[in-house]
Amino acid sequence: MDIKKQIHNKLATINDNIISNLIFTFIKENNIAYSENKNGIFFNVSLLDDKLANELLEYINTISKTNNISEIDQIIVPEKKKSIPKKKKEKKNYKNHDIDKLESTILGFSFQ
Repeated sequence: MDIKKQIHNKLATINDNIISNLIFTFIKENNIAYSENKNGIFFNVSLLDDKLANELLEYINTISKTNNISEIDQIIVPEKKKSIPKKKKEKKNYKNHDIDKLESTILGFSFQ
């Protein structure tokens, strides 16, 4: 099968963000022309020369094989922090004061 077709097929099956980011890094490091928008990153596989296409295919195969939980996730994803139990806040107890009509009117002005 044609190398460029193999690259296309491999890229179409990749759902892993880590692998996608590594491939994007490869594209930038090798000065491969690409465009980027809100839907993703695009580059024309048919414009790659045979040497670079071989390197890209080997790179995709390598990172696809070595991408397992025990290696890459430990390197890229930081360890989860231990949760610290939160202290419960105590409710404040307010005294119930009997106030007359004048005091109620005065207090009413302070909350307007």
